[in-house]
Amino acid sequence: MLTFLRRLTYSKVGLLVTFAALILIALAFAAGDVTGLHPSAFSGMTGTSVATVGKQSIGVADLRADAQRIMEAYRRQYPQLTMGEFVDKGGLDVALEGRINSIALEAFGTGQGMRIGKALVDNQIATAPAFLGIDGKFDMTRYRGFLAEQRISDGELHSQLSRSLIEAQLTAPLMPFATGPVRAPAAMALPYASMLLEKRAGTIAFIPTQAASAGNPVTDQEAQDYYKRNLARYSVPERRSVRYAVVSIEDLRKRAAPTDAEIAKAYHDQSARFAATEKRSLHQVVLLDQKAADALAAKVRGGASIEDAARAAGLEAGAIDDVDKAAYATRASGPLADQVFAASGGSVIGPVKIPLGWAVVRVDKVTNVGARSLEQARPDLVKDLTNQKLANIAADTRAQIDDAITSNKTIDEIARELNLTVQSAPPLTQQGIDPDAKVSTPPDPKLAPYYQLAFQSAPEDDAQVIPVDKEGDFAIAKLDRIVPAAPRPFAAVADQVKKDVAIDRQVAAARAAAQGIVNKVNGGAALAQAMSQSGLKLPGTKPISANRAQLLVRNPNQQMEPALPLLFSTAQGKARLLQAPYKGGWFIVVVDSIQKGDASGQPDMIAKMRGDLGSSASEEYRAQFIRAIRNAVGVKKNAAAIAQVRADLIGQGGGQ
Repeated sequence: MLTFLRRLTYSKVGLLVTFAALILIALAFAAGDVTGLHPSAFSGMTGTSVATVGKQSIGVADLRADAQRIMEAYRRQYPQLTMGEFVDKGGLDVALEGRINSIALEAFGTGQGMRIGKALVDNQIATAPAFLGIDGKFDMTRYRGFLAEQRISDGELHSQLSRSLIEAQLTAPLMPFATGPVRAPAAMALPYASMLLEKRAGTIAFIPTQAASAGNPVTDQEAQDYYKRNLARYSVPERRSVRYAVVSIEDLRKRAAPTDAEIAKAYHDQSARFAATEKRSLHQVVLLDQKAADALAAKVRGGASIEDAARAAGLEAGAIDDVDKAAYATRASGPLADQVFAASGGSVIGPVKIPLGWAVVRVDKVTNVGARSLEQARPDLVKDLTNQKLANIAADTRAQIDDAITSNKTIDEIARELNLTVQSAPPLTQQGIDPDAKVSTPPDPKLAPYYQLAFQSAPEDDAQVIPVDKEGDFAIAKLDRIVPAAPRPFAAVADQVKKDVAIDRQVAAARAAAQGIVNKVNGGAALAQAMSQSGLKLPGTKPISANRAQLLVRNPNQQMEPALPLLFSTAQGKARLLQAPYKGGWFIVVVDSIQKGDASGQPDMIAKMRGDLGSSASEEYRAQFIRAIRNAVGVKKNAAAIAQVRADLIGQGGGQ
């Protein structure tokens, strides 16, 4: 699953953004990198460092935050993904290597005199789709909301984007889509393409774990020894509690009610909106040629419908419903609007020259809308004014909270000033679960924003303003307490430990039996004969066949046979062993026949392979270039600190 993640770190687009700002990645730049936007990423980190790149250190907290952010990104596609699985599949390594690469590239670039101007970074932000309003222009409110949600400052975002642009300038020339397609020679591609056509047939057997004996009952001493060797498996994940105070949009709305004077002023200022007006429903056709427009207008005036006349000309008559003159003039032209709104219902106007060609219009309906009095317009005015005042009050409230946080006021002091109620959420895991609860309950989605904040914060961090629901409510929240991951007492898990010991015994016994079968087959015995001599009651064998391309291209709705890759990594006539997922047993694959492939008559396949090999070469060039830069800058890793982060994350995520 993380192969894509690793490959992404070698892409040009991946250099432009970071996993720490995943929303910005998705909405603004459509890619990602594994470097973080944590406030301490650029500021001489204190405490234990997991690595030093040149003169910069990478702190434990920064690596942990990067890993959590990347995992949360993956969890959107794989909701059942745990931190333990993520770390086991290499997610922590990707986070660390990505951050090291980013810092090394920046250090090298600045050392060579590269600089990124503030105006260029400002332009990147100002044109990002994530920050554009409904009018297509940069929306400062959206931008500030993003910064608050990601818990970063404007300066920190500018710094990271500046680094990303330096990275792009250094590495983009090495990528195929920056310099044009890179294609390997056909002679090099042919054997690889032929390999995809290779066909193999074999036999697969399965040795279930349950078919093996667990042996004698597990003793207390065995269970205790096993418990000590596998403490992480029986640990309670790290939990965190949060204190927060919610600013309700509905409460703010009560303060946003407009006065009679405000309503009267708005009515006066928008008098044209409520004056008597005339609206018309139309059908119109726009043609490029005047003669064609004359012919179409003549047909309509002669009794044909404008829809049929348009279809006969290979066009379609567009319907415009209940439009006033001013609005229609902006869509067509002023002279055309004058003629359309001077004509009676049922009239045909045109052809009239407009910027796009020649317009023929039929007036379908004329509707006179009477003027609305102040009382009649009041509901619309109250709604509009309330929304305007509510937006201003909410912005002012957020600004007031931001100022209070900057002034080092506590969450209690801020809550008193704003007449808010401070609440406490209990210690829960990052997924909002209480691992000690006697009855398992699903996490409360309303608490999710608070625990996302808690697991991305340090105890010394200030309170943050975060959005908490789709209605617009936001809250000031702060990490309150950290309950470290810790193993449960042996007495509380003794029964489960004994079951686990018994299962591991069965796994080992099943493996020994399976290995014995493999040894006999590789010694010349038939698979069925070797299985019958194992002493276990085993299911029958089944044939398996495929070509190598099926390992790479397959139907996403079909599950691939777990042992299929083994078929293509075993010699003909030989057997190999593979453990089934979740300790379910052991697969034995015997290769019966191999049919070599020949792609010499398939130019399309060779052409595709040339492109694939060229892309791989470009990625290899980039990887080697970054490795050379790392060597020049100097990278030192703290293996003990990295191991501690790994252990902490696995404990937090509930084990593997």
